[in-house]
Amino acid sequence: MIYSEEKSAGLALPLIAILLAIAGIFAMLVVTGGRHGSTAGRVWVPQAQQQGVGQ
Repeated sequence: MIYSEEKSAGLALPLIAILLAIAGIFAMLVVTGGRHGSTAGRVWVPQAQQQGVGQ
């Protein structure tokens, strides 16, 4: 069997797609990590009511 060099070209497209995805994730982490004082990641948790000792 004779194998041509065309098979190595099929690896280039998935490799480029993976590298672009990694770069996009890294860019989003940089953009969202740069925000200080934003309330986007905060969750409000109600405080439990304390009962009095004499009740």
